[in-house]
Parts: sequence; C-alpha cells; structure tokens
Amino acid sequence: MTDNLGPLRQAMSDLSEHGGSADLYERTLRRSRQLRRQATVTTGAAAAVLVFAVGGTVAFAVSHWSDPTTPPAAAPGQPDCPSIETLGDLVELPQGWSFASTDVQCAETWAAVDVTRPAGGDVRYLFHYTSDAGWRYQEQGAEWDCRELGLTRPAPFCTS
Repeated sequence: MTDNLGPLRQAMSDLSEHGGSADLYERTLRRSRQLRRQATVTTGAAAAVLVFAVGGTVAFAVSHWSDPTTPPAAAPGQPDCPSIETLGDLVELPQGWSFASTDVQCAETWAAVDVTRPAGGDVRYLFHYTSDAGWRYQEQGAEWDCRELGLTRPAPFCTS
C-alpha cells in the first residue's frame, strides 16, 4: 500500500498561500476595550449600591431618633402626658400661686407639675388618669412613694 499524499500536500500549500496571516493585534485591542467597559460598569454598580446602603442606613437611623422637643409617646394602654393647659383647667390655684414651668413630669397614669407660691418651698400637684374620668387632680405634696402609687418603675416625682 502506497500513500499518495502529493495532491493533499499541494492542496494544503495552495490554501496556506491564500489564507493570509492571523491578526492578533485587533482581537487583543477589542478584548481590552471589552474588559475596560465591564470594569467601569461593575465599579459604577458597586458605588451605587454603597450609596444606597449608606443612605438607607442613615434614613433608618434618623427616622428612629426621638425629637427632644416632643414628649415621649405613651406606652400601649397608657395615656399621653397632659399639657400644662390641660392640668390648669382641672384645678384653681390659690391667689399668687402658679405653675412653675410648662414641664409636666409623667409616669404611666400619673403626672406631676411644680407649683410656685409666695411662701416658697417645693410644692407639686399630682394628677391621676383613669379611662372613665380622664385626668383628675389627686393631691399636692413634695414627693410620693412610687410603690404606693402602683408605679412599676421610678418616676421623677417619687422617692423610690
């Protein structure tokens, strides 16, 4: 068996003369540009995600900050802390007496407000809230025992 590879070799030679050389430079430039675009898009997307993450965190934190000028919201089932005007409508202060400030101290269903009087001394009016009667004057004094009032946590107008 003899191999006659001559015609095959001739055909391959003819093809190689017409094929030209491979130009790798243009393909390298095209791939380089493609990689640069991908890196730019990826960096931009990562920056956008970072901005939204930081912005969302800040927005969440700001929305949960309490405003120091507004009184704290009442616990569920507890009344809102009354205003000085509300408490002033409940009592008639003696001649020369007045509420010392607009600051009402509240704890659960109790509220206290400082009163100034010509004789001086610490006097507070204590008010109690019930669901059927609302806010009502309880008594006056300097401090009260939180346990006797039925408070479960300390209050600024209590001794304990």
